[in-house]
Amino acid sequence: MNLPNAAIRDRILAAAESAFARQGYDAASMRQLTRHAGVNLAAVSYHFGGKESLYAAMVTRRLRSLNETRLNSLEQAEQEAGGRPVPLPRLIELLVRPVFELSQDEAHGGSHIIRILGRSLAEPLPFMDAVLATEFQPTMALFSQAVRRSVPQLSPEDFLWRLSFIVGAMQHTFAVLHRMSELTSGICRNDDREGALRRFIEFAVSAFSAPATLPVAGAS
Repeated sequence: MNLPNAAIRDRILAAAESAFARQGYDAASMRQLTRHAGVNLAAVSYHFGGKESLYAAMVTRRLRSLNETRLNSLEQAEQEAGGRPVPLPRLIELLVRPVFELSQDEAHGGSHIIRILGRSLAEPLPFMDAVLATEFQPTMALFSQAVRRSVPQLSPEDFLWRLSFIVGAMQHTFAVLHRMSELTSGICRNDDREGALRRFIEFAVSAFSAPATLPVAGAS
């Protein structure tokens, strides 16, 4: 039976998510990937052009879906706030909840793509710079502006450092969420998504809300 082009693309993308999540970009074999997808290398070349383009298309598809959810929720929250800053815990939740929810969607490869997104953001491949500039940074910029309105007491320098720390923590969390039990000797569960989400929100809110009181090394 001949599948429509859209169905073939979806099968290739699903196989790519599984292969890249389990083995990483460099180790993933295109032959294994095509075997898992039930297509030949020519089909990958026809639809994506090659390994780099396939990887970029896979990340782009997921980021666009996540960011559409995030931005729609942010717009609604700002409308409800009526010109006031959106509460900080709500902003953090709107930013990260879609990713935690996706990680629970095993039927559609959610845990695979979360690992890939975490790696892509924390250690981006050189050819992914343009993808992240288009698909990740604009959304983060809008959320950053909303968060800034909620913490006007911070200096620009303090705000940007704390934002950088939080984004780094977010990337790390997504990269290791699937193996927290192993990393913590069973103290944390891999499937405790709501617990992880709640703790991340608490951590991020505390990081942005803490007063800048630490002494500067070498200051008189």
